[in-house]
Amino acid sequence: MTKTTFLKYWSLAVGTMDVLIGLLLIFFPALLLRMLKIEPPSADGLVFVSWIGVFVISVGLGYGLTFGRRGHGEAAWIFSSVVCLLTAVFLTTRILGESMPGNWTLVAVACALVALVALVQIALLRAGWWRDVHR
Repeated sequence: MTKTTFLKYWSLAVGTMDVLIGLLLIFFPALLLRMLKIEPPSADGLVFVSWIGVFVISVGLGYGLTFGRRGHGEAAWIFSSVVCLLTAVFLTTRILGESMPGNWTLVAVACALVALVALVQIALLRAGWWRDVHR
């Protein structure tokens, strides 16, 4: 597998994951929260959960930029890496500071995995893999 092929498949997989999670947050926020063993907020609060879904789906769709010119792929990866890392830090500090219940730990673990994705992306960006993409 070439570097370019790997970059495209990686972007497709991670972007699709974000899009699917975003769709769940937008259209089925209470169901998703219950699946995660998190008590859903009031109907008013669910609007904000759906709003987060719009953001998540936007990050996922941003990976579509990787199928354009090389610079677009780099920008998409830089942006998504920053978002993933900041989200993981936010959730971790909120759970440890006890301003979010401990049952959000599963979400924090998922964010840690997403942060790992971000670290892989940062490593590949620093290694110059996108420079090999000729589009």
